[in-house]
Amino acid sequence: MGIDKRPQDQGGWSLVELTITLTLIGLLAALALPAFVQWGDRLERKQFLSLLAEDLRMAQRKAQALETEISLSVSRDGQHYSVWIGNRCLQKEMVPSGMRLQSNYPSGRIVFRRSGQARGGTFYLIDGEEKVGRVVVQVASGRPRVEVVP
Repeated sequence: MGIDKRPQDQGGWSLVELTITLTLIGLLAALALPAFVQWGDRLERKQFLSLLAEDLRMAQRKAQALETEISLSVSRDGQHYSVWIGNRCLQKEMVPSGMRLQSNYPSGRIVFRRSGQARGGTFYLIDGEEKVGRVVVQVASGRPRVEVVP
């Protein structure tokens, strides 16, 4: 009953093999990291724009159900938007940090009529000086459509 002696060629990994393997894994991780960061940023933009689109749909449905005008307004600095019935704020949402919201509606305000109809227009999500996504509100129907820049 002695120690099991194996031949030299079955001893496992050499230091050179381990070093090369770890170097290759490190290089692959360094190449993949920017893609994951961009994917995460794009996901954050899409989630925010989807939330905005859902709030537009909610405002439209409430306008129809309550038979009153409901508006969604973007703040002057573009850091948040609010849903209003008359002078009462129903909801306020913040824009993701480092970004701002801009609209081509007069005074940054879309109004849903009693019938749920609204003027067509666009809300833009801007990162720095670049438009990175938008919510397009279709004419008359008021149906929002989300578009995210890849």
